[in-house]
Amino acid sequence: MTLKSFLLDTLSIFLGDVFAVGFVGLIGYAFWYLVKYPGFTVGASWSFDGWNVKKMGRFPDESDSGPMKCTPNVSVTSYDPSVKKLIHSVWVRERADVYNPGEVLGHRDLFQEGVLPELRTTGGDLLRLAGPAIDCKASEFHTVVNTPIFIETSDGSFYKAFSVGNNPKGILKFRIQCRNAFHRVRLQLFSLKSYIRKRF
Repeated sequence: MTLKSFLLDTLSIFLGDVFAVGFVGLIGYAFWYLVKYPGFTVGASWSFDGWNVKKMGRFPDESDSGPMKCTPNVSVTSYDPSVKKLIHSVWVRERADVYNPGEVLGHRDLFQEGVLPELRTTGGDLLRLAGPAIDCKASEFHTVVNTPIFIETSDGSFYKAFSVGNNPKGILKFRIQCRNAFHRVRLQLFSLKSYIRKRF
């Protein structure tokens, strides 16, 4: 074996190892991104005063009048107990962009209001947080409830809630499906493990 062929063989083995490690790392990152990141999901629903859906038989539309008050109810479900994010605020605004947020309908600063850190820190039990109360006309109801809802954490990051008119789409929807499937399997395995321990 000549020196040239030895060096070529060594280089090919080295490059093969590098590509293998890179491939494994890429798969690991994809798994982390799909299943783990950011470690929690944010959902939201709306409660409102000033309109009786049961009595009227429908939600208000653009032809209706009268004052209403709408409040987003945010829930944060944690999947990774190691991710401890302190929620600072709840926003109702068009975009998360700090410099171009679009129309801001409401903002509730949980820190300034003195909400205890343990009631707004991810990584534990389900968190339930009321957002800002938004005064509007009945004709503006659909505009308000279709506006995106965000939580802002103490590090300045924004996370969009899944809500009416803001359901996940595309890659985000695929990520959530993967994450939910993974956690269903994990829960089933934990249940099976507990059952085996009890039986034996």
